[in-house]
Amino acid sequence: MLAEREHLSGFHPAYMIDQSHNVKDPIEAMLQTVDELQLAYAKAQLVDHAALAGYQESGDVLMAERTLKEAYETDVRPLVAEARRRSGAALDPVRAFRASGYRKQKAAERTAATYEPPRSL
Repeated sequence: MLAEREHLSGFHPAYMIDQSHNVKDPIEAMLQTVDELQLAYAKAQLVDHAALAGYQESGDVLMAERTLKEAYETDVRPLVAEARRRSGAALDPVRAFRASGYRKQKAAERTAATYEPPRSL
């Protein structure tokens, strides 16, 4: 984020989410991950970067830590929910996914599909 904020030349990152869906529903887990990323991004925007840089330059570790914690301990859920509302997205993506019936519909479609073995000549 620092490189992006400071418009560093040649900054073209590629991001990827890597998950292992052994316990959670894979779609719901991905929705939850994106939700957490949006919350973390909102908190990162709250960091007072000028103050943080000053504390880092002077070696004031305690105040640098407090500056980060002030942002990261802020409850940004209402802010993220409002951003979603304004963009027409679901306020609670997991609840919206469950309410959509998508999982049940796709399971029914898979069950309805029948396998026909190849005909012998």
